[in-house]
Amino acid sequence: MLRATKTQEAIKVVSFDVDGTLVTPGFVDSFWLDGIPRLYAEKNGLPFEQAVSYVTSEYDQVGEHRIEWYTISYWLQKFDLDISYQELFTKYQDLIKIYDDVEPVLTALRDAGYDLIVSSNATHEFIDFQIKPLKKFFTHIFSATSDFGQVKKTNGFFARVCAILDIPPQRVVHVGDHWVFDFLNPRKIGITAYYLDREQRENAETAQKDAKFIIGDLYGLLDDPAQ
Repeated sequence: MLRATKTQEAIKVVSFDVDGTLVTPGFVDSFWLDGIPRLYAEKNGLPFEQAVSYVTSEYDQVGEHRIEWYTISYWLQKFDLDISYQELFTKYQDLIKIYDDVEPVLTALRDAGYDLIVSSNATHEFIDFQIKPLKKFFTHIFSATSDFGQVKKTNGFFARVCAILDIPPQRVVHVGDHWVFDFLNPRKIGITAYYLDREQRENAETAQKDAKFIIGDLYGLLDDPAQ
């Protein structure tokens, strides 16, 4: 069922990133770049644009290499916003969109006997809320930030996932839309990784070098990608 490669003869687990892979980034982007600044603007009587500038500058000061950058409670407390993340999630829930190729591919892989998991940088709050209709497909959901206190999906993250599943990396396929965290890092420990390039962002040189591991949609995982 999976596309054949030399290392895929005994594949048992297929791992998926979330944002940009299973769901579009609209919900997450709106939470951080509209929801938080809008609440801050209302609380402090500021124009929205000024609040956006201030809030994003605070994000940048913390930086994506610190765990606080990913932690919702940290930012609600920092900006003194009297609202739960659940309330804010509800305001933007209509922006959650599962890509059209997701359920057909997950169904095909599950029915073919593969174990499906999620391996994401996002916190469990974001993962669980966005993939509610898909959770039935997955045997495990791993968050680098929530479960392991890591800010990125390093090769160490993938090694810990394999250890928890008690499976060698050579029996795992991972797919996601970040060149380093979803493609290069899992490959370092022997996982077969596919880079999901929905927007065709990679340059021609890279695409030529790794062409068979770059797919434009999730149907590209299948050996018979009927759409």
